[in-house]
Amino acid sequence: MSKYELGKSVEAQKLNKRTGAPLGEHPVTVPYGAILESIQISEELVRFAYMGDRYQVAREAVAGALQALGAPPSNPAAAKPDASDKLVFETLDVRAQGQISIYRAPIPGGWLVASHSGALTFVPDAGHEWDGSSLKD
Repeated sequence: MSKYELGKSVEAQKLNKRTGAPLGEHPVTVPYGAILESIQISEELVRFAYMGDRYQVAREAVAGALQALGAPPSNPAAAKPDASDKLVFETLDVRAQGQISIYRAPIPGGWLVASHSGALTFVPDAGHEWDGSSLKD
C-alpha cells in the first residue's frame, strides 16, 4: 500500500467509514507532514485514509503537496486520472562533429535527456529553467 506525506495543512471532509459518504461535520485540519494512505484520485476530489479515518479534499487543494514515501518526488494529485499522458521530447540544437541528435522532456524535478542512440540521463532542474543550451558557446 502506497503512503504519501502531505506537504501542507489542508481542510478535509471526514467520510463515513462504511459508505464513503461525507459526514455533516465541520472540515478537519489534516496537518503538514501527515502520512496519507489509500489515495483515490478523481477529476475533482482526492480521497484518502489518515489515522484510521477516511477523508476527502478538493484535488486542487493538495496539488503539489503530496510526496510518495520511499520514492522519487511525485505528485499523484497533479496527474490526470486517465492514462492518456504522453512523454513529449523536444529536439535540442546541437553543434558537434558528426551526426548527433539530442532530445529532452520535462519530468518532475528536471529533464529526461536522450540521444538518438538510446542513451538516457536525468538532469536535475526543479524549476525547468534550463533553456537547452550548454554553458559554453
